[in-house]
Amino acid sequence: MIRSNKPEDRPGENSVSRPLGDLPTASSSSPSASTVKSTHSVVDAAPIAVIGPKIQFKGELVGEEDLLIQGHVDGTIDLKGNNLTIGDKGVVKANVLAQTITIEGTIEGDVYGEERISILSSSNVKGNLVADRVTLEDGAKFKGSIDMEIESRKEDFQKFNANSTLARSPSLDVNKPKPKVTEPA
Repeated sequence: MIRSNKPEDRPGENSVSRPLGDLPTASSSSPSASTVKSTHSVVDAAPIAVIGPKIQFKGELVGEEDLLIQGHVDGTIDLKGNNLTIGDKGVVKANVLAQTITIEGTIEGDVYGEERISILSSSNVKGNLVADRVTLEDGAKFKGSIDMEIESRKEDFQKFNANSTLARSPSLDVNKPKPKVTEPA
């Protein structure tokens, strides 16, 4: 296991660390060397939503919190401003938008990272990647293109957001003028 000098990466200091793909069990207090599948770990600073390995989802997935996918998702995923992890058991056939995206499983579709995209060695990726920072580990399977000039692709990000149900929701339209309230005379 790789050790880090960063305080946020040290277990026991106001955070819990676990390997990607391993969900906690009642009998396990810390992962053994045999359960570690990756040198990367998820640091749980806040609760994370999970789509478990026995869940299949079809449609538009929109959220405002971090998400771990271990099941099957088919459609679109819009987690603007949040983190997405596709675990080692995760299978995604979708165009994806999130702040940071970590892929350990399988994905087919275009992937837009507002900040970064990490493709781990166990992953299989078919699609185009767009982010300022992209990491591709040795052993990962990748077929597609990588565009690290995010400014040139801002229009694609806006189109992605415009097609989202959350973006079309009238109550959440930040560009919509507020109704004027008149006081009785």
